[in-house]
Amino acid sequence: MADPFRKVRTGDPLRIPARAYNAFIDAAHLARRIDPDALRDPALPGAREHLVPVRNDSGEDLPRFGILGIAGPIIEPGPPGEGNEDEFKRRAAVIGAGITATDEYVGRFVVAREPIAADRIGWAVIRGVTPAIVNVIDEEHGHADTYPDEQFLRSGFTGAARILWKEPGTGELLALVEMGPADRDRFAARLGAATPIDGRTFGWLYEWEEVRLDADPFSFSFGQYVRPGGSAAEGWLASEGDPAKLAFNRYEAHLSVVHEQEGGTEGFANGGACLIPGALENCPPRRAAVPMLHPIPEGVVVELRAERTMLGETRFVFEALNPIVLCDMDVPEWWYG
Repeated sequence: MADPFRKVRTGDPLRIPARAYNAFIDAAHLARRIDPDALRDPALPGAREHLVPVRNDSGEDLPRFGILGIAGPIIEPGPPGEGNEDEFKRRAAVIGAGITATDEYVGRFVVAREPIAADRIGWAVIRGVTPAIVNVIDEEHGHADTYPDEQFLRSGFTGAARILWKEPGTGELLALVEMGPADRDRFAARLGAATPIDGRTFGWLYEWEEVRLDADPFSFSFGQYVRPGGSAAEGWLASEGDPAKLAFNRYEAHLSVVHEQEGGTEGFANGGACLIPGALENCPPRRAAVPMLHPIPEGVVVELRAERTMLGETRFVFEALNPIVLCDMDVPEWWYG
């Protein structure tokens, strides 16, 4: 049987078998589905980074290694029959916005691999290892992220870009950074009202809102954790009364366990409180000061963490010591053995 894929020579009649033609079509369809980055030779420039087309909507020309916030896709799928869903699925292309004072684009940015004029489209890195220009504030900083009104990354002890190498010194320096998803599973939050958990003696669910430290020495809220108002708070997290977002205090989790009377540490190994060395001479006393736990007060700032539950859902948790109030109570008879 003749090989349907054999090559032809100059002057040979061109006859394309159906099998060969169909194979060409299948290869073309496959090529359209494969990410071009996956075909790159790892030794070639750009093989360790993920590039996307970005439209510069900042209103200013962007230099090479400049940064833009990700404001959304250039082509939206739109309502059924009205948008361009096929083109949206084919390739990711994003709108690049200027970094504003609202720090809306912290952790959501691209680094330009070439100069991009205003209102033009160019290539930018959205993930992976790439050269960059970083405004190094402190040589000890190991990360970088966006900063209001700056065209390049700014160094810090935290950030969505990890600095792998940088030139010595401070200022705008060449660096090698690794870009990845911003770590948003931990953040500062101010606690609100506490709601008792049904069936628990000591256990509450807490309202909360995301806040950040104001370290501006000229601000009236210097040294405090604040949250911007109005549209500036867009993208900031909060429970907003949603039962699925209310936070648990890890230090209250063990308080749901009810110990047996006269057993374990609560019953002094079943020996009775009056048999313990150092007990009062007139034992048993009629009354005692009993510590009672109270919920964490409103306004306390904690580190909130998003945690996966046994059901595969996401709930928010924090760790904080509860305040204790000593209450004058009758001592139960069983305590004395």
